[in-house]
Amino acid sequence: MKSFNIIRLNLYAPLIYRKDNNLMPFEMSADSEERLFCFTISPDHCQSIEPDDGRYLGDLLFSGTSVPGSSPEECELSSGTYLFVQIKNILNRNDVIRTAVETQKYGLGEELDLKSRFYLRYLFEEGKPITQFFRPYIAA
Repeated sequence: MKSFNIIRLNLYAPLIYRKDNNLMPFEMSADSEERLFCFTISPDHCQSIEPDDGRYLGDLLFSGTSVPGSSPEECELSSGTYLFVQIKNILNRNDVIRTAVETQKYGLGEELDLKSRFYLRYLFEEGKPITQFFRPYIAA
């Protein structure tokens, strides 16, 4: 997998999605709409510098799509501070976990107070697939 940059992002406005519990994480195609997934990170691994990749992700809390609809339920990527990574490709599950773990290691090395959630966002820019990672932390 290629290298990537991790940046600190201040998201000033939430990203709102229509809730859709039928979406499958780690699956995306050229005709897919923008998607957001929120996972817990296993309590045993969310603050570890060497977490077990196989047990890193916990439950999928919600998923949503940017497609407008009449669904009364919404989900969001809240405004706040995040470690952020963007990769110009759609990653498989293993690469997603590896990237999330590397992002966590960076955050712990910077002595950030990382929260135990992880957001995965898929979108297309100029017809090309993008995978984005958001790991919330508490700003000091």
